[in-house]
Amino acid sequence: MTLISLLIVLAVERVTVKSPYWHYDFYFSRYLNLIEKQGWGKDNASLGQILLLSLIPSIVVWIISHVMLGFFLGALLDMALLLICLGCPMQRASYKGFLRAAQNGDMAACDLYSGQMGHDSESDFSFGQNLVWTNYSHYAAVILAFVAFGGAGAIFYVLVRNIAGIFVDRESEAAKNAEHVLFAIDWIPVRITALGFLLVGHFSRALPVWLGELFNMEVSAKSFLAQVSKAAEEIEPNPADCTEEPCTMVRLAKRNVVFLLVSISILTLSGVIS
Repeated sequence: MTLISLLIVLAVERVTVKSPYWHYDFYFSRYLNLIEKQGWGKDNASLGQILLLSLIPSIVVWIISHVMLGFFLGALLDMALLLICLGCPMQRASYKGFLRAAQNGDMAACDLYSGQMGHDSESDFSFGQNLVWTNYSHYAAVILAFVAFGGAGAIFYVLVRNIAGIFVDRESEAAKNAEHVLFAIDWIPVRITALGFLLVGHFSRALPVWLGELFNMEVSAKSFLAQVSKAAEEIEPNPADCTEEPCTMVRLAKRNVVFLLVSISILTLSGVIS
């Protein structure tokens, strides 16, 4: 059922424009307002408080899905939750705008669109590497969380990711704690995703990078993924075409999502995943 749910949700997410009610932003903004009114989301929140804020909705969903509902209704609920948690429509729209601007030779608009996608030209990461990270955090990581723990797992990952992002953006005292939580839950998924890059990209170049940083507890998830993706995809520098590097990286990320689906299919057929 996990595989069927993934295939249906990915197909729907790709071919339709989701209404706000089918995207996590709608519900997260209301949840954020609730916890702030109750004084739970303080800027000095501890690591345990951040975990608790993410766990409570996930546990409630798990109880509803696995205890209160039967198998069929529970599976439908999990599928709906995955559809809500998966994807990044605003970033996709900005990326399409970037490509249109690049085609028209409007570099100022290209910079504007790349900024909307969270890219900082002064950062250590290229625009393409930033897109790889966006694909991971909104697709690959959510898929892996769903496969492991169902709809509750997808909700938990999205909540941790967004709550951590809020604290980091505010530069609050809780930012460090939030980053520690996110680092912990990203540790295994990002290494699985990076392993996929080896198998769908340049294996011999990326393998030493993957192995070299595999057990490094100091490297961030984004840096790990960026290093492996850069090694897995050889890109010829082309100053005249600002779309070559990001488009190449996006193709790598898309191939990796297909690889994840194929792997999940094999594990399902072999009985490892129900």
